[in-house]
Amino acid sequence: MSRVVVVFLQALLAMAFLGGVFAQVAIIPGTAANEVENFPPYESVRLPFVVSAVVFVACLQVLAVALGGMLHRAGEGTVFESGALTWTNIAIGAIAAGALVLAWLFVYVTFTDIPSPADGMEVLGLWMGSAVGTVAAVGVALLVFVGRQWLGRAIDQRAELEQVA
Repeated sequence: MSRVVVVFLQALLAMAFLGGVFAQVAIIPGTAANEVENFPPYESVRLPFVVSAVVFVACLQVLAVALGGMLHRAGEGTVFESGALTWTNIAIGAIAAGALVLAWLFVYVTFTDIPSPADGMEVLGLWMGSAVGTVAAVGVALLVFVGRQWLGRAIDQRAELEQVA
């Protein structure tokens, strides 16, 4: 892979990581405070939603680091060495953790009486979004897991070929 492409993609991942830090520190708590100011009954659900959002963003940040590690290996031409499996394991763990956060949010929204300033459609949207997000995250984790299995086989076959040569 071209060094320029690797550096460009790593820069994008670094910006995403830093954007996540900004979201965790300023945007998520600030937005939650504004929503509570506009509709005081939201105070009862503010903390669980803020914690869920911050943890979910942290999962995305770990995934960005894992992708950066794989990009570094791609740039060096060492993707098909056993160390690459570590980065895929980290990516799978981050995606699975994100799925757990979304699943927890789905259960929380399902069994908690969340106040609504209007007709409750925003709660229905949050409920459906967390359900779809959970299913999608589990699907992505499974796809990456299958890719990890293929990578493991490719690494084993490369080792066999090196022994023959």
